[in-house]
Amino acid sequence: MTPFVTPPEGPRAPSDTVTVFGGAGATAVESDSVRRAAARVAGAADDLRAAAAQCLAASGDVVLPGSAWRPEGSTAWATAALAPAARALEEAAQDAARCLGARADLCDLLGWRLLRAAGLYEEAESTAERAVGALVTAGTFGTGAAVGSLGWAGLAGVGVVGAAEVAGRLAGGMLTGGVSSAITGWALTEATRGLAPFSDEAFAGLGSGVALSQPALAQGRPDVSGGAGVLAHVAREVPLLGNGDRGIKVTRLGPGDFADGAVPAWSDTGAGSVQEALARVDDLYPGKGGAPAATVAVQKVTGADGTVSWTVLVPGTQSALPADHPWDGRTDLELVAGQADGATAAIEQVLADCGVGPDEPVTLVGHSLGGIAAAALVSRAGFAERYRVGGLVTAGSPTGLVPTPPGVPVLHLETPEELVASTDGRSAAENPRTRDRVTVVRSLRGSTEAGDRAASGNVSLAHAVTTHVRTLDLAIGSADPRVTDVADRIGARLDGKVASTVYYRAERAGP
Repeated sequence: MTPFVTPPEGPRAPSDTVTVFGGAGATAVESDSVRRAAARVAGAADDLRAAAAQCLAASGDVVLPGSAWRPEGSTAWATAALAPAARALEEAAQDAARCLGARADLCDLLGWRLLRAAGLYEEAESTAERAVGALVTAGTFGTGAAVGSLGWAGLAGVGVVGAAEVAGRLAGGMLTGGVSSAITGWALTEATRGLAPFSDEAFAGLGSGVALSQPALAQGRPDVSGGAGVLAHVAREVPLLGNGDRGIKVTRLGPGDFADGAVPAWSDTGAGSVQEALARVDDLYPGKGGAPAATVAVQKVTGADGTVSWTVLVPGTQSALPADHPWDGRTDLELVAGQADGATAAIEQVLADCGVGPDEPVTLVGHSLGGIAAAALVSRAGFAERYRVGGLVTAGSPTGLVPTPPGVPVLHLETPEELVASTDGRSAAENPRTRDRVTVVRSLRGSTEAGDRAASGNVSLAHAVTTHVRTLDLAIGSADPRVTDVADRIGARLDGKVASTVYYRAERAGP
């Protein structure tokens, strides 16, 4: 579950709503790490006490004048002259022993506090939150199991209804007008804000329920990936929804294929930063930059030293129902299920058509479905053998179940209120954490900024590319070394002396 508790003092400055997981250096609190630190502090306390004992022993070895012992060959006056120094040495050794003992006591106290902190962190989710999360998981599991038990009709019905609902929300439509519209809008807003912290449990339960109701189609996977596999099969096979396993073809686009008769203005300019590259993905949506549906952009950048790098920009879902292109709900399900899909096939065709060399780094930047497809490609051994992966950026994409190779800088951007990134049953905090893989999550609900607050109750706004670009701006502005390290490593591949961009449309081929 996404940890989400509004602080007592109320909304926070936007920069304070960003949380970073993974990366090099400091990371989020992990109770196991705190317990290991407590063990090290306890060891330090033992060492300090051993040192104190040595000091006490040393003080006992100091021989004061007047004792039976006298250095060989020394005179009485010489021995007397050493008396002040001997007493000072003895006192110093005893003081050192006392100080070391006191420090050992402080270490014991610190170790206890660390153990206490670990326990408190493990209990950070209140009993009520855990109970709600469990109820949500159980409820959606029951729903998924019930739907699956109805067979094809039930699964298809949920697919149609769910797709229609998603499409309506993404279009920003309201159910009714006037006062009832305002009431409905308020209810949806509050429901989105309230359910956002439990969205990962909801999808985990639903996916598991569907998977266990159809174990053969789920291929024995009792989780979200198995449930997605069941629904993907429905999307392919049910006549009302499916369009079979047709192949994928890609076509180069020219200026005339765009709504305004021109390609985006940035086509001959390198992005130069991760923020700019991600912002450009927005121009690949039909309603934004006038691009045809299922458009992918590939930019070639040549540096001053002649080195070549490539950036692939991949937009998200453009049809909730199965469509004549692979940027649809069917592909979403196939990607989450880890099955063969049309989007990754299209991207591989595009790279081959561009003639990308094996030593020329390729950076993939994707939003929503585009991010899942990009992550799926990066995780495939065959792709990594064919191309040199320079980096991966995803925004609003469920990628918690996808492994990424070591050495490849990876940056994920999520918000709890968008719901989409949690459809794999994982919260941002549960994404894999490595030195190269960083997840930045921002609570829109907790922000004082009016735009953030508005987006927190609207799935479409919370999921928008612009919202994720702002999240990245705030994260980089915080100077968090984990974010800047990965962003700088990826950004170095995005700019150069000469840049050119080719656009492609992907379609499902005929039977």
